[in-house]
Amino acid sequence: MSLQIVHNTGVNYTLYYNILSYFRTIMKNHPSIGVATYGDIADFDTKEFPAYPVANLQITDTSFGLSTTNYTIQLLVADKIKNKNNESSGSLNQQSIDYFSGVDDTIDIHNNTLGIINDLASYTQRGIAGFDIDGEITCLPFADRFNNGLAGWSATFNVITHNNKDRCLFDLLGVEEPIPFVPGTLIWSTTSTTFDETSVKWIEA
Repeated sequence: MSLQIVHNTGVNYTLYYNILSYFRTIMKNHPSIGVATYGDIADFDTKEFPAYPVANLQITDTSFGLSTTNYTIQLLVADKIKNKNNESSGSLNQQSIDYFSGVDDTIDIHNNTLGIINDLASYTQRGIAGFDIDGEITCLPFADRFNNGLAGWSATFNVITHNNKDRCLFDLLGVEEPIPFVPGTLIWSTTSTTFDETSVKWIEA
């Protein structure tokens, strides 16, 4: 799908830091998120967080289109698995356990954390003019994926934002530097900053 993203906001979201700042802000402001973090998912198994649920953002790769910057975002929301206090029943001292819910709150965590991801994704899709989510959002559940007893969901999606590439006005070739003429290649003229018939020369082999 080809998206027509235009630069219609005061924030330049093609900048890496601004993307990080945006997601950090909405994660910290969500009422159900205790801690917002950024970094490699592998570090989760070495951390004990002061509050839960915890949300983590990672940008896994980036690509430049003709007038866009495309980010692949991995957003993880997790909570600590807790055992349920099921009461013993009768003289047989047997626990009454709901088959659907199990002995811990993993299903409750999956329900809540998926809802949080939906909130963050929906706000991004509908509330921000500077970029858009391109395509579907893929969500994968996990339980005890890390060594610290966390369960939740990991969502992966692509964010596409306008890249105003003509903002770079540096003369990167340098007016004093000679332009290497390589036979059979298309080269830029140093006297023009726009693409037209006079700004390029075709050097015949």
